[in-house]
Amino acid sequence: MTDTETQSLLNEQLLSAAQAFAEDASGLSDLLTRFVQDVERAMREPLDIFPVCHHSPASALHMVRRLQAQPPKVIYMELCEDMLPLIENLRDCKLPVALQAFAAESSTLPPDALPVMVVAPLTEASAEYQAIAYCLTHPETELVFVDRAVDYIFQWDDDWKRGLEQLEAEDETVERENAGLHGTAVGVTVGELVPTFDEFLHFLLRNSNTRYFAEWWDQYVERTIINADYATYKQVMVLVGSLLRHLGRRAEDVRVDLLRERYMWTRIKQHMHQH
Repeated sequence: MTDTETQSLLNEQLLSAAQAFAEDASGLSDLLTRFVQDVERAMREPLDIFPVCHHSPASALHMVRRLQAQPPKVIYMELCEDMLPLIENLRDCKLPVALQAFAAESSTLPPDALPVMVVAPLTEASAEYQAIAYCLTHPETELVFVDRAVDYIFQWDDDWKRGLEQLEAEDETVERENAGLHGTAVGVTVGELVPTFDEFLHFLLRNSNTRYFAEWWDQYVERTIINADYATYKQVMVLVGSLLRHLGRRAEDVRVDLLRERYMWTRIKQHMHQH
């Protein structure tokens, strides 16, 4: 079955479900239609978008297969741009590892909040690591990290800023010596798909007879896609991502996601224009 045939079959199934609910549940019908539109949009994108879930063996396996089948000229990755100089050190590391980037100075953050840092854990079962390893052994393929610099990650983090304001309001002081050694850390979870809308997460787990999102993912997604062809893998991943965006994420998280995506698309377009 070709990629087009696979996509058409998925679209037909979702649209049939939407039509079945059209009279009794118009909201559900509209939602299923949006799922179809999201999948179609991703599949039409000229730039091959490879969806991943962090620490997913299926994502890592499909990444390896895709790179072997169609070696790319450039890989654009959703990782902090300040981490790119660190990847050469991975040659001397034993997995699992965590990439870490600091910002000791910033024009966007108050001096008392510095230094700040972000970390990104990687394992052999990370699609991101497999892509990085491929670029290290295939220098003809360029690797570009397109997510924000360290200080901009914090500048966009409303929860962190609220916590900082609360500390200032309480007039709490931090020992600068210790702060200089450790600073503030944020774990940047690449490929994160965990729902942030609690009501949706509880509904999902209760109706799937699972206790944790990781368990739900393993039973209902991971086992389905690990042996699938690439087109099916991509469509299922986009479909799950669409489900979580429309139902499983808080409105504030969706807003931040959209801002990040716009930033990364801008970085991608800038790089493509320059090359």
